[in-house]
Amino acid sequence: MSNALLKISNLSAEFKTEKGLFPAISGVDLTINKGEILCIVGESGSGKTVASLSLMQLIPAAGKITSGEIMFEGRDLLKIKKKEMSRIRGKSIAMIFQDPMMALDPVYTCGNQIIEAVRIYEQMSYSSAFNKAVELLKQVGIPHPERCMNAYPHELSGGMCQRISIAMALSCNPKLLIADEPTTALDVTVQAQILELLKKIRKEMNMSIMLITHDLGVVAEMADRVAVMYAGKVMEEGDVRSIFRYPQHPYTQGLIKSIPHMDQKNKKLYSIDGTVPSISSMPNGCRFSPRCPDAADICEQKEPAMVQANENCKVRCWKQDHEWREGEAG
Repeated sequence: MSNALLKISNLSAEFKTEKGLFPAISGVDLTINKGEILCIVGESGSGKTVASLSLMQLIPAAGKITSGEIMFEGRDLLKIKKKEMSRIRGKSIAMIFQDPMMALDPVYTCGNQIIEAVRIYEQMSYSSAFNKAVELLKQVGIPHPERCMNAYPHELSGGMCQRISIAMALSCNPKLLIADEPTTALDVTVQAQILELLKKIRKEMNMSIMLITHDLGVVAEMADRVAVMYAGKVMEEGDVRSIFRYPQHPYTQGLIKSIPHMDQKNKKLYSIDGTVPSISSMPNGCRFSPRCPDAADICEQKEPAMVQANENCKVRCWKQDHEWREGEAG
């Protein structure tokens, strides 16, 4: 019996630009198991956020999902009605965003925003919802929660606002929490506290988490499995130990080599040459080939498929495609 809570297959989405329609993500396949933390990592512009917004069906008006399947608990979310999707969004699947100050409404108190989230999905009185909101604030580690209930977002720090956002996301005990770079706007100490909070919540609620980040330190700390995205495609996927110890794709290898180390004193930091291409100018063949130090002719001509590199890792790279290598040798 499958342990998958969410299975995304061949998901593609495109956006309208001044130059026309172009794909932002293409053929994305992802699976999240029950109680698992999947980290999606990659540079800015790699399609991480678009993939998560597609899952929530919150893509901006300029974009649309063009193909794919999003199976959540055995149901395709792309085939259900909008009203039904709005019930799932928030109750079964919740999301916290990168900037907590932007995610909260500045004209309502934090308490009222949590109470509203509770009462939308659960039939309870205002006083019962108030008590639940206080308990949620305690759960996310906010001191003096009753006082915080009457505070406005601008009166709190970024870290406190992010805890409020997490409390709102947890208000209906979701089965999947999507966290889109939840620590980027916070200082280092608060980042660590929020990450510890997410791990604690996952353990207590047996919740699955999709954590989107560009920080490999966060990935190493949090992930059970990792998906590495580049230019709208998943380039490598595997368990966190395999990805860090035995990275297969040149892009993953470059990301890991870019991590600063304490023993690099007076040494130049490694960086991957070039930049992520825009959606209107994707290269032919492998999308990473213009920046890849190991690119061969076929990499610039034909896009590689996702292949099983080893027991714990899949990779989209011609050098890992056993059939192609055998053909070259023959």
